[in-house]
Amino acid sequence: MVRILSYGIEILSSLVFLIPTIVILQRIVFREYRFQKLVFEFLFAAYAIAVFTATGIPTIHTLRIDPEIWLIPLIDLFHSPWEYLRNTALNILLFVPMGFLTPMCWKEYRLRKNTLLLGLAVSVMIELLQLFTFRLTDLDDVITNTLGTYIGYRIAEGLAFRLPQNLSGSDENTPAGHEPVILLAAALAVTFLFKPFVSDALWNIVLTSHLWESIR
Repeated sequence: MVRILSYGIEILSSLVFLIPTIVILQRIVFREYRFQKLVFEFLFAAYAIAVFTATGIPTIHTLRIDPEIWLIPLIDLFHSPWEYLRNTALNILLFVPMGFLTPMCWKEYRLRKNTLLLGLAVSVMIELLQLFTFRLTDLDDVITNTLGTYIGYRIAEGLAFRLPQNLSGSDENTPAGHEPVILLAAALAVTFLFKPFVSDALWNIVLTSHLWESIR
């Protein structure tokens, strides 16, 4: 219960800043004002924030150098097989929406290579950022995240490829292939720079309330 509450507070603290960020991007960068496009951009960026929260991306308040690197794949399978299989399943599931949403929203990502490269790049970025947290930077996570992206892509194939054009559209000055990268960067900036100020305030409220006494 405490973990669910923690994730909820952290994600909500980011979403407060996400809506104005998406609106600003639409007006200044994407310059396309369709409501449908705004909805899909928000869903993708909100998913990215959830991923960054679940994987423990550092914030401006928690940034520290504490590298712990594991580059030997599958080794934990022999040390603690059930824990390894559980973590593997979670890592795969976490990135299935990445493989599903990108070809659904942007026709450039109907190419398998583009979607897999995006999933791989995001996973590598997360693992590198975890060098500045208490978490382990693990090659297995990159492999399983990319596998999750592939599974999501295969799920989307039967749906996205039947559409006559991409759902979100793109401005001629901002190729659609760049849009998910820009949204991911915006979600990362919100998580790193702005989230801590709201989450700290919310935690102060929760920790001094009767709610905390009942769930801890």
